Amino acid sequence: MTRRAVEDGFERYLSDLVDETYAAFDVAAVLRGSRGGGSKAVSKLLKNSRPLERHVVRPKLREYQREIMAQFEPVLDYAADSEATFEAHADEVLARDIYWNSLADSIRGDRREQIRETLLARQRTFGDDIAPLIAADSDEFWPAVAEVYDYEAAIDIVERHFEYSTPLREHRDAFVFELEIDPGEVLGGLARALPSLQVEFTDEALRSMRRAEQRVIPEAKSDVEHVFEE
Repeated sequence: MTRRAVEDGFERYLSDLVDETYAAFDVAAVLRGSRGGGSKAVSKLLKNSRPLERHVVRPKLREYQREIMAQFEPVLDYAADSEATFEAHADEVLARDIYWNSLADSIRGDRREQIRETLLARQRTFGDDIAPLIAADSDEFWPAVAEVYDYEAAIDIVERHFEYSTPLREHRDAFVFELEIDPGEVLGGLARALPSLQVEFTDEALRSMRRAEQRVIPEAKSDVEHVFEE
């Protein structure tokens, strides 16, 4: 199987996850819970949440999708080279990791090192699991999975690697996800005179991602079942 085919296989489900996260994301709840929740800018944005979703939230989620696919590249480099050590790619993997790049400034010392090792171990396992797929004869994603794994292992891969929220769920206090909102860009007109807002959406990111995973992971498992029934 080609490296590109493996990447395309995962990207399909990542794209679905982003779409479902967007559908579940409650921007009004984020604004009401922001530090400027009583400000004039927030009041105007709450009355016009649809433009905010289109112009700020959805582009931000697409940006995260691109970043996840970009962090996939060094993992694929490791998986595609049977002689490579993960340590040779670890710095680049970490530099592209959206969780590592969203680590709160307050996380230092042993806790910071613990999270670093947790994130790297997650990516190393991912690389180890996709290496056999790259070497498979099939050019299609799920047939390649069925070629190198049994049913239980394939389901385990889905559960382990399609739950993108795992680091955030396990270390909720360690990460901070923020949006910068320019009311003028979203609403135009007199809103251009309003100050920009820096809004944290970490809790809503976790809630909406978990909701999305509850839809996408069963679909992926259904695809596994289908290919093993053939």
